Amino acid sequence: MQFRLSLHEVINKSTQALRALNFPPGLDIENGKNIGWLESRGLPGLQNLFEEIKTPSNTPGHNPIKINTIENIVQFSGGNQSAFYLAQSAVDFAENGKSVSIKNCRFPLLILAEMGRRNHLPFGFKVQWIEEEKINRGSSISGNSEITINSKSLTTAHNLKITSAKDLIIKNPLKILDQENAHKEVGISFYPDHWETICAAAKKVLVPDSEQSHSSAGAEVDDSS
Repeated sequence: MQFRLSLHEVINKSTQALRALNFPPGLDIENGKNIGWLESRGLPGLQNLFEEIKTPSNTPGHNPIKINTIENIVQFSGGNQSAFYLAQSAVDFAENGKSVSIKNCRFPLLILAEMGRRNHLPFGFKVQWIEEEKINRGSSISGNSEITINSKSLTTAHNLKITSAKDLIIKNPLKILDQENAHKEVGISFYPDHWETICAAAKKVLVPDSEQSHSSAGAEVDDSS
């Protein structure tokens, strides 16, 4: 059985949990917003965080991220990297006109969220990856995003590609759920035991309830907030 959460709860607790996992300053906040972005569109941001807590990407012996640039292509390689670490830098490269290639990547939906939150740009982004030998695709422009899912799982991407694109047409935009009240019929639902795991991680660090964390709880969860 699932229960309801407000968007502010999701972003705030996620940010705290990520900070407790020793994410660098800034990545905790941006990933908290990405989790909120996914959840407000009915996509599993909190489940990604739960799995990151259970199996952290920065465990001892984890292969470090390697970045190589060949002409206009930026290649990320190494172990099975997490989009919790890669999303911001990967989309930064795409924003600056590079084609991005990531050999293996956990939690690829976070990259879609990072793309979607950059709605102030005069162009958009496209992403695709292989999972379970099937191709999943996503695109985003001007605050509208869509995704085509062909695999059953959305946990581990192979051969993920990101490019910038102009004149994108979003045919089936993701709808933003009403998250203003956690007790409304429509809202963010999640498993109580998994939420307890996230809250337990969040308790390991004290994050001030700052003006920035309040502003990040807006319905759009984008970079203009």
